[in-house]
Parts: sequence; structure tokens; C-alpha cells
Amino acid sequence: MKWEDVRQAFPDTWVLIEATEAFTNEQSERILEEIVPLNKFSNSPEAMRVYQEIHREDPNKELYVLHTSRKEPNIIEKKWVGVRR
Repeated sequence: MKWEDVRQAFPDTWVLIEATEAFTNEQSERILEEIVPLNKFSNSPEAMRVYQEIHREDPNKELYVLHTSRKEPNIIEKKWVGVRR
């Protein structure tokens, strides 16, 4: 699916999506070419809880929680620099 299809299918709600085809452009924006909606939610804390559960099971999945009121996902990729424990 495309983002516009998700917006039409789930108007004015929080959705948990998986990006199945995506890339990062020159402006460090993540472009989601194909996404799969996994679930819809009435509030963001519940969506984030489910996101964390799925991410713990499979950290390689590219998951996002977004509200369908957004015209575009507008996901900016940030580079983390530093030491992890």
C-alpha cells in the first residue's frame, strides 16, 4: 500500500505500519514506497506499546506509528553518534 491508501482506509486514527520497501533520500528523509498497516489505535500510547512488543520480537522490521491526519509521513532519519552500553 501507499501512505495515501492507508490514510483513506484508516481516517483520523493512529496506525502501526511496517515499511516493506523504503529508502533514504539526500535530505535524510525516509521515503516509504510500500507499507503494510499492522493495526489501528485510538491513542498513541497503546500504539507505541504494540510497536515495542513487535520490535522486541523482530528488531529488523522497519516499523512506524503515525497519525493518518498527516498528508505525508515526513520521517527524518537521524544518525546517532556515541557510545552504547
